[in-house]
This record gives sequence, structure tokens and C-alpha cells, in this order.
Amino acid sequence: MLRSPISEVLNHLCYLGQGTMVLRQKGLSLAKTTPFGLAVAYQKNGWNILHDQVSGLETDTSQPQNIYLMTDASDRRPLLAVGEPGQAIDLSIRLDGYSWESPAVTALLRKFNAVSLDCAQSRQLGAGAWLDDWGDASRTTSDGILVRSAAETLRACEWLEVEIKNHIHRNVVRFTPSFIDSEGGVLRVADHACRHVVYANVEAPDFRMTRVPHGPVRIYLEPTAA
Repeated sequence: MLRSPISEVLNHLCYLGQGTMVLRQKGLSLAKTTPFGLAVAYQKNGWNILHDQVSGLETDTSQPQNIYLMTDASDRRPLLAVGEPGQAIDLSIRLDGYSWESPAVTALLRKFNAVSLDCAQSRQLGAGAWLDDWGDASRTTSDGILVRSAAETLRACEWLEVEIKNHIHRNVVRFTPSFIDSEGGVLRVADHACRHVVYANVEAPDFRMTRVPHGPVRIYLEPTAA
């Protein structure tokens, strides 16, 4: 675990090159390959926000959150992860250009006063979870009607805009869908280079797909009423 303010950690990312950011919301997940820039602070709708204009990542610094640096089990690439205390991580950033043993990672651990986690702790945090691992998300309630309809809409559109927003983070991406498939009620969408990959449970009650005339198709989850 990194024992430094999240603003310092996020602003260090601009020195580390391109990474793969995974942002999760129950029923909607995004994997995005992106470089990072400086995160600038401002306030909006009750959020104290850090906004990185390069990656598009917004982070609410008023919420309690833990920051971890762990290894990707598949190839030991370093994985920066953020989550609410006691909860599974909902943001991870894979540092694609580095190995765990690299001097840059050693310096990062030293700079941010890291405390190591064992493999069991990493698994409990959901470090190895798939993009569509949402626990009890329902996938088969419509006999495939909803997912087929959504796929047809996406195949006919030029641009797709997806908003992912959880308690701490938000990101909005726009891309041209090139790969579209599904499993059960889960729709998978990616651009031609797979720099953006979206998993969406179209059968979730809060799933929304809308289209503005002459504009992009938009996917998001409707906020739950308080």
C-alpha cells in the first residue's frame, strides 16, 4: 500500500509512459490504453476533483481511498490500484512499460512509502478480476433480446460514447466500435486497435443506451435514487 496523497501518486504517472487503465462500475467496465498527464484540481457537483486531461480520468479526492501497488499475476507487470477502504479496487492502472524489478518501480515504492501486500491480500482486493466480474449481475433474463438489440444499434453507429462513474472515479471515452460480441447478457465492444474495451451488462436495470440525433450512441448507468 502506498502511504502518500493520491494527488501525488496520480501526478507521478505522467513520468511512466503509457499504461492500461481499468475502471469498474457494477455492470459496466472500461479498459483503456492511454498515457497520463498532470491531474488538475477543481470542484464540481460536490466533488473535489483531480482531472487528468490526457487520460480523461477524474478522481474525487474528498472520498477515503487506499492506493496499492501490486503485480499482475500473469506477467509480473506492476499494477497501481485504488479502492475505498475495505472494498474491492475499482480502478487499476497497469504500467505496461515496466517489470516489477525495474528501477522505476523500485523508486516509486521508495518515493511513496510503500508497504507490501501478499498474494492473498491482492486477490481479496479483486486484483485479478475480469472486466465482467460484477458478482451477482444478472445476464440471461431477456433470452438475449436486449443484447442483440444493443449490438445492432452499435453496428449501425459511427461513434460510441461511454461514461463510467463509481464513488471515486469517472471517465468518459468516445470511439468507433469495430469489434462487438456478447456472452449471455454481457456486451463486449472495442475499437479497431483495442485501445478501448468496454464490457456492459445490458440486462442490468440501470443500464442505458441512448442516441442523440446526428450524434453518438451513449452508454451509461442511471444513478440510483438516494
